[in-house]
Amino acid sequence: FFNSCLNACTYCKTKHARGDLASYPVEELVDRAKQSFQEGVCEIWLTSEDTGAYGRDIGTDLPTLLWKLV
Repeated sequence: FFNSCLNACTYCKTKHARGDLASYPVEELVDRAKQSFQEGVCEIWLTSEDTGAYGRDIGTDLPTLLWKLV
């Protein structure tokens, strides 16, 4: 379980500024990583506004993404 923010607090303006959570599909990220390595990239960084909430909107999670990347 990851502690993450889903912008559910009624007083928070962050959701208004950022919009709804939107995760890229796992296979799209894996394909992009493969393409990058084929182009000579040696390192990738996974970043987001809320990495702990990755995938909640598309039925997956961060550990699943990481396993598919390695």
